[in-house]
Amino acid sequence: MKLAIFGASGLAGETADLAWELGYRELLFVDKEPLPAANQQHQGVNIVGEERVNTLHAGGFAFVIAIGNSELRRKLFRQFPWLNYVNLIHPATTLAAREEPDLLRRKGNLVFAGSRMTTGIQCGNFGLYNLNCTIAHDCQIEDFVTVGPGANISGNVHLKEGCSIGTGAVVLQGRSTDDKLVIGSDAVIGAGAVVTRQVGDGLTVKGVPAR
Repeated sequence: MKLAIFGASGLAGETADLAWELGYRELLFVDKEPLPAANQQHQGVNIVGEERVNTLHAGGFAFVIAIGNSELRRKLFRQFPWLNYVNLIHPATTLAAREEPDLLRRKGNLVFAGSRMTTGIQCGNFGLYNLNCTIAHDCQIEDFVTVGPGANISGNVHLKEGCSIGTGAVVLQGRSTDDKLVIGSDAVIGAGAVVTRQVGDGLTVKGVPAR
């Protein structure tokens, strides 16, 4: 299996390891600009420029976007919407019995080791679920959401498009399935924050409780 990974940073390296574990044996990193010949590898994986994307697509490569910034992932997808984007889900992820089919109907999600998802979760596309994060029951997750390492999303939470939950942050439970605690589009929750109430679109909050 062949996979092209947008990005050439540490997250891209982690993604390459995840892809290898899932059986991909021909891997490439795709960076924005062609690199000098002396710098065409990262962690032993070749790097090519974005001008090669259509050739890779024609050659049967699948694609993922391994970039931590939600807005950059969204921009890349809008630049290359026709590609075959796949989900990469680590074998050490725990999914409720009814969750895996829903997640697999989406595309472009990266789910790293130790992630836990329980029941009634609606997933989006191009989500980034970092190491040891948890998503509890009846959450709704839109596209391009980033959940940091060790973050905990309680039940009845709605993560709107492009929001980012920082490392170790906690989002407390919404009132019910019909009255979820909403984290707004492109909102940023700081590392270690504890969110106790709704966060509006585009806001950045931090602290305990988050403000």
